[in-house]
Amino acid sequence: MATWQLGPFDNDEAVEWCGVLEAIAPDRRTDLARHALEAAVSAGRALTAGEAARAVAAAATILQSLTGAPVSDSAYAPRFLLGRRDIRVSASLRDLATLALDVVLEDGSTWRLRWAGDVEEEDALAVIEELRANLASAAMP
Repeated sequence: MATWQLGPFDNDEAVEWCGVLEAIAPDRRTDLARHALEAAVSAGRALTAGEAARAVAAAATILQSLTGAPVSDSAYAPRFLLGRRDIRVSASLRDLATLALDVVLEDGSTWRLRWAGDVEEEDALAVIEELRANLASAAMP
């Protein structure tokens, strides 16, 4: 996974996932997000860096859909969804996003190991923890 900044859409895997999200039919976007989150949860400790990146991007997209506000300044964030209801967020989907982020944040996860010892390790961890906290506290429509 090539990462150029800390945000949820600032790596190659997330950019590719957002490209697919934009390209597919609007009525399939919720399923795409759910699939990325389910893949992370199912993988557990075997989570790959790519699965982690897609899960983080999906979780950030869920949060954006809940709040109606962008969660990232990245040029690759799915701003095309703002003001739309393409991602239908239920309580179970929000909970799945939170659980997927728990897997990403787990000690020994591929995502954590990728950042271990990096000068930005604490900042990267804070980004995901903030995303998780915002998801957990986001009001359902």
